Amino acid sequence: MEVVSDFDGTIVNIDVVEYLLAQYANGDWRRYDELYERGEISLEECLRLQYGMIREPKQKLLGAVDDVAYFRTGLDDLLAFSEKEGNSFTIVSAGLDFVIGHMLNRKNIQRRIAVLAPKSRPTSRGILLDFSHLPQGDSSNFKTNVVRSFRARGRRVAYIGDGLSDFEAIKEANVKFVIKGSRLAERCVREYVPCQEIVSLEEVSSHLAGARTRDHWGVEAKST
Repeated sequence: MEVVSDFDGTIVNIDVVEYLLAQYANGDWRRYDELYERGEISLEECLRLQYGMIREPKQKLLGAVDDVAYFRTGLDDLLAFSEKEGNSFTIVSAGLDFVIGHMLNRKNIQRRIAVLAPKSRPTSRGILLDFSHLPQGDSSNFKTNVVRSFRARGRRVAYIGDGLSDFEAIKEANVKFVIKGSRLAERCVREYVPCQEIVSLEEVSSHLAGARTRDHWGVEAKST
């Protein structure tokens, strides 16, 4: 079983990227979200355009994150359960890799979690992104490609997310968890994608443990 999770708003309490864009973006970054939601640009293009608006140095951005971002409760339980069961744990994120690494290091769990995210490099011309190392495919974005790559190797996937960029990926997963009240939860209801709403990550380990005792890795699906 692969446990795959989004980062911003899922493992951590806030959407870190949105916070940094609101604080430091030079321009109307929200219009690119609207274009992405209407399907007029890809997720990757949206991120390149938005991140290019942030021209602050790396240490300033990390300092700003330290003041507001913390991990969702239950992460320690989920990591411990995953390790006990021999399940890998992977973050798949459209966020800033240096922010993710910083937060994992701060909690001293960087060696327990794999991270798949664009490589990001702050410059005076904005943050530059590289997606070339991420799984390639014909799906809507790299998050979905990650899930499909696991499934193609015969692995079952439990996916945890909160944002619209997680929607196609979570549809591909065997077990689906969404943050309660999130935009992803709303879309799953609207498009009849059965999943489990959660508040704490401990709920994920509890559901997976219960599924294991029933001798399968499914969740008794119910709409959010």
